[in-house]
Amino acid sequence: SDGEYVTIADAGALRDLTARLRRSHRLSVDVETDSTDEVTARLVGVAITPAPGKGYYIPLQHGRPASGETQSTLFDAAAPDAPPQLSLEAVRAALAPLLADSAITKYMHNAKFDMIVLERHGMPVEPPIFDTMIASWLTNNAPNARHGLKDLALTELGIQMTPIKKLIGSGKKQITMAQVSIEETTPYAAADVDMTLRLADRLEERLKTGDGRAWKIFQEIELPLIYVLKDMELAGIKVEVSVLKEISARLAVRLRELESEIHRLAGETFNINSTQQLSDVLFKKLKLPTTGLKKTKSGHYSTAAGVLERLVGKHPVIDLILEHRMLKKLQSTYVDALPKLVNPATGRIHTSYNQIGISTGRLSSAEPNLQNIPIRTPQGREIRRAFVAEAGWRLVAADYSQVELRVLAHIADDPGLKAAFANDEDIHTATAAAVLGISQSEVTKEQRRIAKTVNFGLVYGQSAYGLAQSTGMSREEAAAFIETYFANYPGVKRYIEETKRRAAEEGYTETLLGRRRDFSRLAELSGPQRARAEREAINMPIQGTAADIMKIAMIRLHRALTERGFRARMLLQVHDEVVLEAPQAELSRLVPLVRRVMAEAYPLSVPLKVDVEVGQNWLEMEPAS
Repeated sequence: SDGEYVTIADAGALRDLTARLRRSHRLSVDVETDSTDEVTARLVGVAITPAPGKGYYIPLQHGRPASGETQSTLFDAAAPDAPPQLSLEAVRAALAPLLADSAITKYMHNAKFDMIVLERHGMPVEPPIFDTMIASWLTNNAPNARHGLKDLALTELGIQMTPIKKLIGSGKKQITMAQVSIEETTPYAAADVDMTLRLADRLEERLKTGDGRAWKIFQEIELPLIYVLKDMELAGIKVEVSVLKEISARLAVRLRELESEIHRLAGETFNINSTQQLSDVLFKKLKLPTTGLKKTKSGHYSTAAGVLERLVGKHPVIDLILEHRMLKKLQSTYVDALPKLVNPATGRIHTSYNQIGISTGRLSSAEPNLQNIPIRTPQGREIRRAFVAEAGWRLVAADYSQVELRVLAHIADDPGLKAAFANDEDIHTATAAAVLGISQSEVTKEQRRIAKTVNFGLVYGQSAYGLAQSTGMSREEAAAFIETYFANYPGVKRYIEETKRRAAEEGYTETLLGRRRDFSRLAELSGPQRARAEREAINMPIQGTAADIMKIAMIRLHRALTERGFRARMLLQVHDEVVLEAPQAELSRLVPLVRRVMAEAYPLSVPLKVDVEVGQNWLEMEPAS
């Protein structure tokens, strides 16, 4: 034990602790639960401290059966042989006023988790707050950086904390915190709040160094966003399991058809999902070309997606295998997996959002990962039909139109791009016309497609080789197209070269708001590694600024809904889109509010455009007037 850690298990001790906490202007708080799912987890105990070097653990639910072994709930009487501990009602009465006190800063590590669990148990955490996990990420987002509390305690404080597995084990023999003794849990939980408070001061100092923009992002974007994400996760989104079952049945029929046809074309029956058997059929039996293909450790030629895509047109079986893979992944990853994630108490899926981990500042989500639901194929888009509004309500989807290209136009200060957006032209048609020297009315679909690939490709630092690969052009044609593009949009060329130079010299790139990404190793790299790092450096200010704009819009929209008394609520954030749920009667007021708040989130030299759609489900949406 590295501090003075005490169990608080009776009313007198709780009363003394509450008095001590009330005299402090800050406290660190952490919850112990029987699950990592914050929307369903039972509160096992609360750790809290007003000062570094000390920690207090308040047990609530120790000595309880493992979740799923009993029908008992959190509010049932404790098991007969459970150790003495305080009731939830007593702890709530003591702590809720402190957690709601605006004169006390609440310090947490991964605050959203603790806040959701505490709110579900009647103890909402009101501002001001401080999240040491997000503070660590903002000050060091190098690829190898680790932001777990135990990692930070070791690297920043030189303290080795007890790993959770030492208490609950792992694998089939793993237990929950409710089954760990209070004596073992106290030093573990109390150390969490102690270390959080010790880390906070040095992380705050780091955030405030330099021009202070990191501190401003922390205070004005990342911390307020926690409240938005908390409410979104608690709200969840309704899912029609019957729709998913219907889609699954259709996929199963099509998969059987594909399997039969693949076997017929191959001239034999084999396991399509076995990469080795597939390799033998394609390259030994059907004699498809193997030039340039790598062999796997098993000695078989690779059948990875990239390999199969290069073989398209060489044999009709290839298209069928690619379709089979795509449908199989849809079925297993989404269609059959989503029903298992529906909360039985709410009938809704409650995804978990993560603010850290993506270097550009974009949000990610898990359980399920809604960012990755494929929408480029009709079968993938069909999954969205299962996400529905409650009876009498509607889903409202608000999507930023080409936000990254608008950010590029602003940052590159390119007259051509800016004029196209100012005139509300189709940017890809305008690009094709400018590069090819024709009028916009003469641009064909294929020419627009190539221009679109160039527009988005250059945002990611795409080379002539990459453009050739993605469009079917020859390398010479792609190089000529890019050269003409840069001649028409010189600001983009200037931005790319300047960003590569600055990233190498200064060791970082940053968004318009000052969010930085570490590129300190760029100057040491060469060849493909350097080219990749340069592409990421070019992309970061653009995608990162777009992510900042989305976060600002979410915070302002959340605040506007609350202040104006809307029942409408935000449910999802996916890429450049926000999905809300609103009573039918609120739509006429809600749609213009959403459009205005998002369009005014950040002042660019080109207008931000927001497309708003309304519908009963996430697939069948109609443009809102």
